[in-house]
Amino acid sequence: MKVEEYSNVQLLELYIAHLLARNRSPNTIKTFKSLLKKFIEYLGNKHVKDATTWDVDAFLAKLRASGYSERSVYTAAVAVKRFMEYLGLGGNLRGFELPRRPSELPRYLTSDEVEAMINAASNLRDKLIVSMLYSTGMRVSELVNVRVSDVNLEERSIRVRGKGGKERVVFFNGKTHSLLVEYLKHMRPDEYLFPGRGGGHIHYVTVERIVRTLAKAAGIRKRVTPHVLRHSFATHSLTRGMDIREIQELLGHASLKTTQVYTHVVRRKLLEDYRRIWS
Repeated sequence: MKVEEYSNVQLLELYIAHLLARNRSPNTIKTFKSLLKKFIEYLGNKHVKDATTWDVDAFLAKLRASGYSERSVYTAAVAVKRFMEYLGLGGNLRGFELPRRPSELPRYLTSDEVEAMINAASNLRDKLIVSMLYSTGMRVSELVNVRVSDVNLEERSIRVRGKGGKERVVFFNGKTHSLLVEYLKHMRPDEYLFPGRGGGHIHYVTVERIVRTLAKAAGIRKRVTPHVLRHSFATHSLTRGMDIREIQELLGHASLKTTQVYTHVVRRKLLEDYRRIWS
């Protein structure tokens, strides 16, 4: 492929198609596309083949000056670097260094807050969505793709297709089991466990909206997303004695290092509890 024969917009479309073909998560694709569109707009009339480390650094500096968080700037740097490398332009970024990755600890809910969200739901589907995200630790992209045939009620397990098409098995608790049995009995989904209105499965944006709405209805002031429920699953699993390698397997993390961030969360909670008692 001769990069110069395509416009910047066309090259971005090719890269997004590449991400889709590699089964990247919808959230990753949406975020990368948005940030790369901003990068292309920043380049103006300059073709991406002529972009250098200076251009990327100036773009990231502009994002930071515009109020983008450290995490967003880091994500933008990763997106641009991977985009350039995909186009065979990695050499243009000689000397480029990714910004320091922010060490923000994962946010999580208490079990009482999750229970309040479930109780705030007015229908069975939404109750099940929250309970299932929390008790399995699934990503939202995995949840929406669950088929009825993936569910094993007797074993209380679900076959999940994770990042890169990798399959794993996750488990759910008794409360989720009860909600699921009732849901299957009344809703009778055919192919996907959570079908969409126009066929196929429910959209992940719909799930995000459900979670956000229920958190507000439950009186939870912090920002709650499906990923916060996933963090809650991991944090509570660790505090209740589950081995970190087992948690890694259930979350579908390729590296144990990714899972170990939850040990810092538990350590912080331990310190907070200590100071509350021994003030």
